[in-house]
Amino acid sequence: MLAAGGRKNIGKLMLRTSNSVPSLLILVGLFVVSILPATPITDKPFKDWTLQEAIRVLTEPPWAQKETFTRIIGGIGSGVRGEKEIYNTFFVRFLSARPIREAYARVKQLEHHYDQLSPEEKDRVDMSLRPVLELNVERWIVVAVSFRSNDPDLESRVRQFWRDQTTGTLQNQTFLSSEHFPQIQLAAYYPPSEEVIGAKFVFPRDINGVPVVLAEDKTVTFELLDIPGANPHLRVTFEVAEMTKKGQLAL
Repeated sequence: MLAAGGRKNIGKLMLRTSNSVPSLLILVGLFVVSILPATPITDKPFKDWTLQEAIRVLTEPPWAQKETFTRIIGGIGSGVRGEKEIYNTFFVRFLSARPIREAYARVKQLEHHYDQLSPEEKDRVDMSLRPVLELNVERWIVVAVSFRSNDPDLESRVRQFWRDQTTGTLQNQTFLSSEHFPQIQLAAYYPPSEEVIGAKFVFPRDINGVPVVLAEDKTVTFELLDIPGANPHLRVTFEVAEMTKKGQLAL
């Protein structure tokens, strides 16, 4: 079971970041960021990131992936025969990885025009972001999953799915796997408090004193079975070697 202190800390993150990312990032930025050139963003302090760089961290490997499922519905939209293509996109992020939390924090800073603030005003913004940046994840790996679709009915179904689930209902269909620890059991689940961060899945960072993900592992995989819009499973694999910051594994 996840300790009460851990639940409280992750709950704070959910509340503090609920309005931190403008909805425009969901509708536009999350999909156009791939045209930006590849640069070592996390080699510089996050307070120096541009908005585009922060979005890249939130949407691209190594700590974030997106998986899109498509299907054709005939006769109701555009197309030669009136068909419409439906896009269902899941965004999967390692929320426990500090670069992801730094990216959320940087978006919040830019939303408040941080770079133009006085030192006193910057201190106030920094104080508000401290629970995000200093979240205690020493014992836990947290994966966040959000969903977007151009089918409003399906978006509603997925929201309802998130609301209906509990740690118990998801333990047999949600897994984190590494090369030496297949199907690590879910420790806790938190439904979305807002759309951007999404649902949160908490896994132990070590089992019997052994880290569940080692720097020498090739991949780590998040899997969610039988979820609407995923046809029917969501399975996303991350390259461990790339998930480092200043030479240290960042999860």
